[in-house]
Amino acid sequence: MSEYDAIHNGAHHSDSEVSTKSQSSQGGQSLNGPVFTLSDRLGWWTITVLSLTIPFTVGAIGFLWFLWMGDHKNNTWHAIAIRDWIIRAVTLSSVAVRTSLSLQATIGTSILAGLALENTQILMLHLASVSMMRNTNAGPYTLVWLMCKAFLKDPQRWRRCLTLVLLILLAFVSLLAEFTSTALLSDMKLTPIPGKPSTRMTTTNFVYNANGTVPYLSRGTVWTKKPPFFPTFLEYHQDANDLSSDTADTGLTLRAFLPMESQQQRSMLRDFAGDAIVVDSRVRCVRPQLGMLKAHYATGPTFGLTGRVTIIPGQEKDFGSVLNYPTTRQAETTPHDWQIGLSYLGRFSNASFAPIHSEFRQASSNGSYGMAFLVINITTGSLLEWQAVLGTDADEFGTFGGTGAQPKAYRGRKEWADLLFTANESLVMSATLCHAAYDSAVLDVAASGGQSNRTEPTPRYSIHSKSNDYTTIRHQLGQKSHGPQPLTPEDRGILSISKRESWLPGQGDYPRSSWLADAVTLTLHGDPSYSFDYISASSSTENITANLYDASSSIYAWKGETRLSPDPSITALFQEILNSRGDIAFALQSILTVFTGMVYYDQLERFNSPNEITTTPFIIISRPRSIRGITAVTVVLSIHLILMSVILHIFLSKTSLSTIGNSWQTLAQIARGDALELVNVAALSTDSAVEERVKQQRWKNRLVGLRLNKKSRKVKLVYRDSPSGLAKMMKNEPKKRRRLMV
Repeated sequence: MSEYDAIHNGAHHSDSEVSTKSQSSQGGQSLNGPVFTLSDRLGWWTITVLSLTIPFTVGAIGFLWFLWMGDHKNNTWHAIAIRDWIIRAVTLSSVAVRTSLSLQATIGTSILAGLALENTQILMLHLASVSMMRNTNAGPYTLVWLMCKAFLKDPQRWRRCLTLVLLILLAFVSLLAEFTSTALLSDMKLTPIPGKPSTRMTTTNFVYNANGTVPYLSRGTVWTKKPPFFPTFLEYHQDANDLSSDTADTGLTLRAFLPMESQQQRSMLRDFAGDAIVVDSRVRCVRPQLGMLKAHYATGPTFGLTGRVTIIPGQEKDFGSVLNYPTTRQAETTPHDWQIGLSYLGRFSNASFAPIHSEFRQASSNGSYGMAFLVINITTGSLLEWQAVLGTDADEFGTFGGTGAQPKAYRGRKEWADLLFTANESLVMSATLCHAAYDSAVLDVAASGGQSNRTEPTPRYSIHSKSNDYTTIRHQLGQKSHGPQPLTPEDRGILSISKRESWLPGQGDYPRSSWLADAVTLTLHGDPSYSFDYISASSSTENITANLYDASSSIYAWKGETRLSPDPSITALFQEILNSRGDIAFALQSILTVFTGMVYYDQLERFNSPNEITTTPFIIISRPRSIRGITAVTVVLSIHLILMSVILHIFLSKTSLSTIGNSWQTLAQIARGDALELVNVAALSTDSAVEERVKQQRWKNRLVGLRLNKKSRKVKLVYRDSPSGLAKMMKNEPKKRRRLMV
């Protein structure tokens, strides 16, 4: 007997013993091969890995969807988010999912290696490598390469490609799974969410002394100063109802500023609760009842309009308004800008006779509040035309003199009364009477800022107009856009005040805060001590006109009549509102709000009344804002799990010799026939030397597989070299085995 025969027979003997033992342990024999239990076929390691990783993978993807679809209303999600753990959770989940899929892919590779061997789809050159993959492997990629090489040599390749297709799909899905983190993190964006509310003590107002004074630091009138910024504010608003055609009304508008000096804090604030100085910012403009009107002109060029206006029935007021004509537009018949002067008439003596109601006072309460303005506009007419009609009847620094010129006719136009100084209506002045409910109280309020943080607006330079553009500021103040939908508080970047049962100061409120309204009054000094609580008919704050257009910046014009020019930024904002189809009531309300914010933050550091406030900030976190990435990951995982189910089903139903994770079996099953000669050569050789031996024996292109010899009950190697050889081999196989081979 030759050495080869001895070894070969020994191998057969060993194989026979293994087969018998396997069968006897099951108490019977199989017609097609040895009987293995499920645990024998898959091994406890495989069963354990699949039992743990499959539900873990499903759970991980469910947890990821929870992170994607959750929001701050869910306490668990919010707890994860405010600690900025979402990125960590996604990263760790991605690692866990990739690890689970990698382990499952190695099991799938082992199973497909067994299928390939029993399906005779491996080249003789790669028999050892593929057989050992049933025990251990690094994934499907190497097996794909080896099977593709065998596929090209297979004469019946397209009829026997199922195993290779499953393997390629497994490799492709495994490759895609490596990009799980990339796909998931691509859905992440920096997003604000509500943080944890916190309560602290801060000063929110002045405490009035016994003599009625406050530690206000006067810096002059706010009307001539430039706003340093346009801060976020709180607002409660209700539209005005049942307005007559001769009235412009902003509706109920209550506004308050935040006791926070930092712009960053104001921008990142979501909710506020606590004491705040609330200002009744409602403005109503009506068509005035005028009498004793005279228009005057002096060199400068300066206009003056004197007369009497009825503030409320039975209460009249003499006025004198001073306006300058812009020297750059002396020849224009119809100026581009509104040439508006706000003639301050004073404050209302008490609530009983006020033309506009304060939300913070009973109808019978005493004490002055609010403001009244007669608004004059030079509507049409050039400087030369006006000078020809009016003549020069007074010196610029003298008193109003001469007879002046009276209007020839009056015409009503919405809230405006047009004063016609020529028969052909070429020279027109227009007037409207505006009442500002401007009153304030310290109230306990709650306000919310929506779902995102905000940026406080600033003017932007427009290349087209070569001037600053105030669009964002107009929107913040509430000027409606031209679109079909009005701006929401979130669009405007403000916080919305929750409605109270009553706006009258009650328990926990501090009704006295008139210093703020006093400081915004149109005066030359801007000191509340001059205008505290009331203004008499002889007060020096009366008969002051603010020119809100491109006028001379000199302060004094006629003796006894005062004119001032607000800062150009205030004028530009006022003009832009009117030229953007805003009405005069809203324009006046807007600049009063700007002045209020300027005074409030100028005095904030001097406040001495500590109160408790509760704030909820926005915090910026990385959170999912798209579902593209997680959808792709879910699809890949679903395909992987379906693929693993198909591979397991085919393995358990179509194979009989291969088991997973049995190293001795993977070696013993191929150590027979021609392969045994290679085993002997390979003991002290490299793979390249064995490959040369295969080429010399002309085995390089031989397709090899494993079969059970039904007569001897031994595992043997079978070959497929040609279509005829395949047909011969299939002829001797049972019908069930033929389907597997094909």
